[in-house]
Amino acid sequence: MSGEKELQKAYESILGQHFEQAVEWFQKAIEQDPDNPDYHYKLSITYARSGRIDDALASARKAHSLEPGAAEYGMQVRTLEAKQLVGQAERLLADGMSGDALAAAYLRQAIALDPLEEGAYVLLASTLARMKEYPAAIAALKELLELHPEHRTAAALLAQIKSSFADYMEERT
Repeated sequence: MSGEKELQKAYESILGQHFEQAVEWFQKAIEQDPDNPDYHYKLSITYARSGRIDDALASARKAHSLEPGAAEYGMQVRTLEAKQLVGQAERLLADGMSGDALAAAYLRQAIALDPLEEGAYVLLASTLARMKEYPAAIAALKELLELHPEHRTAAALLAQIKSSFADYMEERT
């Protein structure tokens, strides 16, 4: 029993925009062939697209444990760990300024895991600026703009933070 029939049904469900049904089919494929890392990986992608990051991460970790040498499985784990850290940072920031330092640490970790996680840079810069750590905020945005020179949000935020930093420095003199 290979799970290929179930895999095909999962793809058909995805094409029909029935993502929860696709999850069920991937799970059935895994029941047929539990040691197939690709099934776990594909389930992870489907979970992630549905915003179920914790489930996606568990599936990605399973795929990676079954085939540790597969680069795409390791990359999926790191990407999802980064998304999870960004989510934790967002929750801390929503609770008020008392969580800013920890949120910034989570966001730095997220960027280290997935340097292409654009939202982490923007959120980190905003958090650092709120903490009046302007040079670090500016550096985060410059790093993002090196990766994505046309990132409008980063460019606008960079201008805003530079202005706030100039005002801050003027007040201190």
